[in-house]
Amino acid sequence: MKKSFSWRVFVSFGLFIAVFMMLVSGVILYISPPGRVANWSDWQMLGLTKRGWLNQHTIFGFAFVILSLFHLFFINWKAFLSYLKSKTTEGLKSPGELLAILILSAVFGFGTYFDFQPFSAIIKFGNTISNSWERKDKAAPVPHAELMNLTELSQQPGLGSDPEALITKLKNAGLKVASRNETIAEIASTNGMTAERVYSFIAPAQQEKHKLQGEGFGRKTLQQVADEAGVSATSLQLALKQKGISAKTDDLLRNIAKNNNMEMSEFKGLLETLISR
Repeated sequence: MKKSFSWRVFVSFGLFIAVFMMLVSGVILYISPPGRVANWSDWQMLGLTKRGWLNQHTIFGFAFVILSLFHLFFINWKAFLSYLKSKTTEGLKSPGELLAILILSAVFGFGTYFDFQPFSAIIKFGNTISNSWERKDKAAPVPHAELMNLTELSQQPGLGSDPEALITKLKNAGLKVASRNETIAEIASTNGMTAERVYSFIAPAQQEKHKLQGEGFGRKTLQQVADEAGVSATSLQLALKQKGISAKTDDLLRNIAKNNNMEMSEFKGLLETLISR
């Protein structure tokens, strides 16, 4: 006699697979590089990108919730009600266990929120592993540069401010480009390569780092430095903004550094790097 389909077994196996996939994807996401690095270099582990593992984690999380509800309301509903009814009175008479788990849950939640130990150490350890994937020599010109279209990218210092020139470079390299409104990520996807590789066809050849004169450096404005270096002050201002540095073209450099909590030598080095691109 053919055995009937067992929903109990089906749901039990489903819950196991969902928990297993959430565990695997959670560990991989814990140690994966930041999005700006993963998206730029097309980072993968076990054949999936970071976005792919995030999607897996999300879908199997939903599957776990749905199977849990099905398990509770359609398979074990009567047993659950009976257990809940029998334990309610007992729980009220001896609320120690309930109170203990509520306190422990609050400790976990508030400890993580306020960055207390050992929760902060766990988060810091994961961040350390994530950041170790990044290579400075392979970093994007600005964070999430893959989301910039060719018009926006052309405004970066050293790229000429002409999106059509960038399109020409890419087409000469054999890449398919539809328009200046395409992002680096879209061009990379169309041509089956990483955003980092696409940018290598756009970026100018490596050149010697531009040196800014130290005498009276802090008393110069951003506009003056840009003019002396032969770059657009607006492009330099935009590049600084993308680095999280607020500046106006007529601001003195010493004031920009002070307002952004930077040492003058550090700010000077950053400007030299941006101008040299």
